[in-house]
Amino acid sequence: MKHIFLFLLCFLSFLTKSQTSDTFSSSYITATNAWTGDTASFYVTTDGWLQLDDLYEQGNASLQLPVNYNKNMEWELDVQLYFNSSNANNVRLYVLSSGENIDPDETHYYVQVGHNDDNISLYSVKGTATAKRLIKGRLGLLDKEDVEVNVKLRLENGTHWKLYSRLSDEMSYRLEGDTILKQVVIPPSGTFKINCRYSKTRSYHFAFDNLLITGDSIDMADTMPPCITAIEAISDSILRFTFDEPIESSAAYCSIDEMGPVSIKTVSANANQLLVVTPDTMIDGKDYTLCWENLTDLSGNVLVDNCLQFTFSLEEIPPAPDNPEIGNPNEEDPGVTFSVKPFDIIFNEILPDPHTGGSEYIELYNRSGGDLRADSLSIAIRKIDGSLATIYPLSGLEVTIVKDSYLVLTKDKEGVLMHYDTPTPELIRSVKLPTLANTSSTVVLLNHHTKEVIDEISYSHKWHNAFVSDSKGFALERIDPESTTQDQRNWATAAAEAGHGTPGFQNTQYGVIKDGPQTSIEIPVFSSENNCWNLAYHTDQSGYSCRIMVFDPAGRQVAILKNHELIGQKGSLFWDGKGNGGKKLSAGLYILYAEIYHPSGVIYRSKKAFSYF
Repeated sequence: MKHIFLFLLCFLSFLTKSQTSDTFSSSYITATNAWTGDTASFYVTTDGWLQLDDLYEQGNASLQLPVNYNKNMEWELDVQLYFNSSNANNVRLYVLSSGENIDPDETHYYVQVGHNDDNISLYSVKGTATAKRLIKGRLGLLDKEDVEVNVKLRLENGTHWKLYSRLSDEMSYRLEGDTILKQVVIPPSGTFKINCRYSKTRSYHFAFDNLLITGDSIDMADTMPPCITAIEAISDSILRFTFDEPIESSAAYCSIDEMGPVSIKTVSANANQLLVVTPDTMIDGKDYTLCWENLTDLSGNVLVDNCLQFTFSLEEIPPAPDNPEIGNPNEEDPGVTFSVKPFDIIFNEILPDPHTGGSEYIELYNRSGGDLRADSLSIAIRKIDGSLATIYPLSGLEVTIVKDSYLVLTKDKEGVLMHYDTPTPELIRSVKLPTLANTSSTVVLLNHHTKEVIDEISYSHKWHNAFVSDSKGFALERIDPESTTQDQRNWATAAAEAGHGTPGFQNTQYGVIKDGPQTSIEIPVFSSENNCWNLAYHTDQSGYSCRIMVFDPAGRQVAILKNHELIGQKGSLFWDGKGNGGKKLSAGLYILYAEIYHPSGVIYRSKKAFSYF
């Protein structure tokens, strides 16, 4: 049995002189680069994305940077669209342009992300003439309500254009197309411009990250080192390395800490692969460091990132219990039932993509009306062909799940508690579990005596709120335990007020899927118990986000309480009473302004006066 335990992406970059990059790691748009343009229409999110926010107005907004040009260039940017694109709602990335529309003879080159064709294409336009499509990308690529794509454009020797894309769930780039244009005039400098074009309901549905613009004036040559694209465990002593190009290993040397030198063997059928044979068996769950020396591609470029740290993981079928028979449970506790039937226990929350250093978890909820034992259950992943992968029984878990209560399963309890505050840490148990894929997977809860499926969920990262650009550390919560597990509408992202996860206690999104109370938010009420101001709210469905500000009587913004924060269906938000400068406000009358908005386009706005003391 082989299992992938580490995957690394190789990028297509071939250039040697980095010109411009921006990861938007600061809360200020201009912190890294001198962005100009409609800066008031953009902001940087807490997780480091540049996001459009044009107050629900129709039009377009742009940001631009000065850039030096060369005949060998590469432009790369992550783009997230929280909608299905069209000719009216898309983004244009101007790569060769002065940034002005003054000269009617100037030709501008831009990549358009989004179209009625749902694709990515390269265009040129001269003055006010009709734009020409130079490269037409794959049709239907962006045909989704929420899509994240890395766009990469390469210019070689001033004539050859190549357009690539990589969706967030793809492991490598795809060539959208290429073209040769011999009449391109490349000025010494110009601008890179992000131009968002949108209707009123899409005025906050664009986000960008990881801008990288590189260039070199020398002619093309293979100067890039090889890159490891994947590592597989063939056994507990054999690893298979896959590279992005053919490898020369005759002079190579490889070693693993605590083991020393290892054997290197070529794979005759694939010049991009090597086998590493260790002198000793590797231990499941143990950390290792592996280093290469003198490993090159066929052009002599040496592997640069030559030392890798990894945790070895070769999944094994857990041993079956010595005695699968439960016996007579009533002799121990007549109030506890061992026979669990379908939907007695359900999946209630799942965290497939934990924080760095954290641990995945699965929360179960007992809706049966009686107390149930957990040791008759098993967890498994359903494979694409419909069969079950390794089954992980909970037979060693002597735990009773009290009616209307929870059990949280994780590989590392401390890895959960270090990131989430829970009033019931005793409900979190460390057990052996299958690995949960970050993007999507099917998890099955079984009765391992009757082989019945108790509950089953095929989750996807696309179930998260449309405003969540990075779901790391964000749990998916079940809304209604009485509604269908597999209904996407019955799942939502855990609210920020609970740290985006509620292991072992009631979900922030708990409620009904539709037809709940009307959305509203109350004025701040001071609480002497926690020495802060509480704002009670409720919404008519899950999935809302909010931004809340305080204005003085003159109309000046004096405090930002919440800035595009995901909330639950019902709860309280807290404010320490401090203004923008970090100081307490002066006593008096203020205006609370709140926007509570949903990915469907529904917006609730409220302005209420309140007294501050």
